[in-house]
Amino acid sequence: MKKRIETNHTLNASLDQVWNNVRTGAEWERWLPILSGSTIDGEGKGAKRVCKMHDGNELFETILESDDKQKIFQYQIDKQSFMPISDVIGTMKFTRNNEETKLEWTVEFEVENEEIFAQVKPGIEEIYTTSSQKLAELSK
Repeated sequence: MKKRIETNHTLNASLDQVWNNVRTGAEWERWLPILSGSTIDGEGKGAKRVCKMHDGNELFETILESDDKQKIFQYQIDKQSFMPISDVIGTMKFTRNNEETKLEWTVEFEVENEEIFAQVKPGIEEIYTTSSQKLAELSK
C-alpha cells in the first residue's frame, strides 16, 4: 500500500545558504546524521548517489530533480535495506519566510501493511526533524 509522510520545518537560516547545502545532492552526511558518507556520479537530474550509513548499509539513489528556481530537490531510493519500505520518493521544497527558510519534506513509499507503517513513521519523522535542525546550523 502506498503511504505518504509530510513534515514541515522552519530553519533559522537564509534560503540561499540552505539551498546551497542541498542542491547538488553531495555531502549530505554533513547534515543528515544517519549517513557516514556519500558519493555522487553526475549532477542534477539523473545523477546517481550512494549513501553510506553508520551501520554499514548503503542507499542507492537517483536524483529526480534539483530545481534552482523553485528550490525543489527530489530523489528516489532505488535500493536500500534500512527500512521495510520500497518505491521511495522523497521531495524537499524550500521557501523563504522573512529571514527564515521553510522546508516541506515529504516521502512516499510502498509498505506491506499499516503495522509496518506505524513502526517506520516515527523514525522517518525523527530523521527529518534532526536533519532539518542540522541543515539550519550548517547554513548559518
